[in-house]
Amino acid sequence: MKYLIYIFSFLLILLRVFPGLSQEDPEAEKILNRLSEQTRASEPFRVTFHFTAINLQDNSKSSFTGELTLQGKKYHLKTGDSEIFFDGHTVWNYMPDVSEVNVLNPDPEDHSFLAHPEQLFSDYRLTFRYHFVGLNQTDGKELQVVDLYPIDLKENYSRIRLQINKKTGMLFSARFFGKDGMQYIVRIEKTEPHIKVKPSTFKFRKADHPGVEIVDLRESKE
Repeated sequence: MKYLIYIFSFLLILLRVFPGLSQEDPEAEKILNRLSEQTRASEPFRVTFHFTAINLQDNSKSSFTGELTLQGKKYHLKTGDSEIFFDGHTVWNYMPDVSEVNVLNPDPEDHSFLAHPEQLFSDYRLTFRYHFVGLNQTDGKELQVVDLYPIDLKENYSRIRLQINKKTGMLFSARFFGKDGMQYIVRIEKTEPHIKVKPSTFKFRKADHPGVEIVDLRESKE
């Protein structure tokens, strides 16, 4: 579940809008605004990504691929061993290997970007400082590198480094630098813009998963 929160946080931050940018770094602002325009114009969209977790303390590494479908605040996140559905109100964390789904409400008391990343986009300048680092060449692509720094020093990460395709303006990769010695890397493998989605895409349907145990963890059940 922890990995999935990081993944979703990354992809919402990097594939959604960046309103209210300050003039701290005009070059970085220009790049982020273009990323915002390109991705916002693509909704609803689906991205296939490769996720890597690196533990610098013991030099261990793990990785897997996943898929995210996004429309506004609604999303469907799928990896090899779990799926998360969010319809804007309720979260369903489905674990096929144990035939169980946990039903949760977002915690209203937790205002961190990991728990409620969509809140970042109401006023981005209050959350991050940003800096254009320079250009990088990877896989024959010219990439623009931008670093994001949290304004709140209590956050559990020190920096997020973005690499953005200069030609297309779309995200290529991002690296999350945790203060605990962990690093998380998301690399976008494929983007499918303007896909057709149904409301059921963002909801767990019991009828589609016969025999699955539903564990309702919401404090106040409707």
